[in-house]
Amino acid sequence: MSESGTLSALIEQADFKLRWFDLGRRLQSVSKSTAAAFEAGQASWPHPYLRQAWTGLLLQPNEGGEPIVWFLRFPLDEQGKLQLQARDGLLRALAQELKQGPASESAAQLDQLLQQSGLLFTPSTERQAAFHSQTAVLLGRQASEHYESVLRYFGDPENHRWDNLALQGIADLAARWEKESALLLRQVGKIAAPVFISLCHCLENQPLDHRLASAIIERAERELTTDTADISVVAAAVRALSHSPATGLRQAFIQSLLAESDSSQNKEVLAAIGSRCHQDLVKPELAALWVGKLADSADQQTFNLLLSDLMFIPQVRIALLSALRDPERKESLAVAFGNFLHGPKATH
Repeated sequence: MSESGTLSALIEQADFKLRWFDLGRRLQSVSKSTAAAFEAGQASWPHPYLRQAWTGLLLQPNEGGEPIVWFLRFPLDEQGKLQLQARDGLLRALAQELKQGPASESAAQLDQLLQQSGLLFTPSTERQAAFHSQTAVLLGRQASEHYESVLRYFGDPENHRWDNLALQGIADLAARWEKESALLLRQVGKIAAPVFISLCHCLENQPLDHRLASAIIERAERELTTDTADISVVAAAVRALSHSPATGLRQAFIQSLLAESDSSQNKEVLAAIGSRCHQDLVKPELAALWVGKLADSADQQTFNLLLSDLMFIPQVRIALLSALRDPERKESLAVAFGNFLHGPKATH
């Protein structure tokens, strides 16, 4: 095999069709041209998360057979571009060791080299389930064997057990939400809280319409009215709405949560907003509310982690800096931001 400038080119020369996905904040497709520009060091990764590009590569052998999946995370520089030394080290190893041959042999060689590269990562169980469900839909394959039992439960949740449902079946339903929208609308308010949470975590990858978004918000708001509200249900609802085009509904919901002292002071809700709904924090009023509540309720490590990640996104950085530098900001925010910049002051 001749030496090539990108991983994509080498994979395609090894007789595979390649598709790129991002698995950072949510699961989403990445176009071939976008991935090529990133690999060449010409463009930033479009969805940076924690200063890395968290990717899923789906390799389909051109000669037929089962697809192969690699989960790779690439370090990013200050501009969000690929750190070229990480790319070059891997490409040198591939160019030296990968030989032209049957796809099955090439796959084994590629896999061995990637194991040695330090770039492989293992996504969360929920993200893996969502990936397999979404790629099955993309490739026109059937849902998993667990899908039918999930459909039976959703058909009559009050008379079926939920504790033996497989996450993969729930992910299959989330990936087919449009086809099953009537069922989801009818039952999303009735399913057990653990099932609702798992479903929402999978739905965060989907562009939910306003009807399903409204039903999820209604479930979360009802939860908040109970004496023993499960905040995990509320945080899951935030995640489920994060990719919905129903922007107004989502932002109104987030604003109401941030204005409500009990829920907004819960770190799980704040983390869900910061990690999944970053596009809403472009709005100065939401950015100011969120970062203020974060300073009040989160420990410094959590504050630093969420803020440093969001500062990597130019539009969000502008809104956050406006709130952080506001002369009228609360003392708790001033202290947290000072510690973020310089570390805590020494005490004697």
